[in-house]
Amino acid sequence: MPNPQQHGAHAEIVFAIDDNYVRPAAVAARSIRAGLRDPAARPRFHIIDGGLSAAGRTEVAERVGAHGDVLVHRLTDMVRLPQEMIKHWTSSALGRLYVGDVLPADVHRAVYLDVDTLVLGDLTELLDVDLGGRTLGASLNEVGGERSWRLGETAVYSDHGAEAPGYFNSGVLLIDVDRWRADGVTARAVELYRRYGDQFRTHDQDVLNILFSGDWVPFPEKWNKLVEHSVHGRFGNGRLDYLTEPDGLVHFIGGVKPWHDEFPPNSLRALYREYQDAEYPRSSAA
Repeated sequence: MPNPQQHGAHAEIVFAIDDNYVRPAAVAARSIRAGLRDPAARPRFHIIDGGLSAAGRTEVAERVGAHGDVLVHRLTDMVRLPQEMIKHWTSSALGRLYVGDVLPADVHRAVYLDVDTLVLGDLTELLDVDLGGRTLGASLNEVGGERSWRLGETAVYSDHGAEAPGYFNSGVLLIDVDRWRADGVTARAVELYRRYGDQFRTHDQDVLNILFSGDWVPFPEKWNKLVEHSVHGRFGNGRLDYLTEPDGLVHFIGGVKPWHDEFPPNSLRALYREYQDAEYPRSSAA
């Protein structure tokens, strides 16, 4: 059974960012704090620094720090993408592979979030999900849930063959940090990326799916409501009521984000911009 105390005194939240994602991190942090039912609760935000400037670190301390305690963890020898940016990914995405190495010893369980998320419920509910002795909780990637990789001289991709429960999305992860450390996941993940990284299609997500193939726990789908997928229509068309329901979290995957002008003026964009405008009033928004 889930143990409400297993995440300790804090809700431990992990972001991995560079300067490109400082503002979305602040908006995500605001949404997390707003969703907590206990008004006295104060999350602890662990920022894995994948390329923050001094100004970026200052903004993180001020903006994210307004919504909880902040610890910035700098990586001196992080693996990098083959190019500086691939689509909307930057090398900071690989920061999540270092969770076990950078988090303090008093962190036993944590939630990793991509910062293109908006939390609409109480995140401690996700932290209390029973992992059944496994290291990782995640949700099935709605498109490509059967993806798999075979490793040899090269990494060979297939649209089929994933071990149950399938291929998961790495943008929202519930992590048993003690087990991650005990199993040496960071070292294994980094070694895997150094060898095959230029062949992977979705970078950290492929690494983690290889390491945890058939060995992860699905958590309730509402904790990773994916916004952009061809099977649902782009930008949540046809299921906006579900996506904007005040529960769980929405995850704005894809290259067009709700802070971009290209995102259509629907209820999802309006919801996101409520939080964005509260954090960065229009007069100061970029």
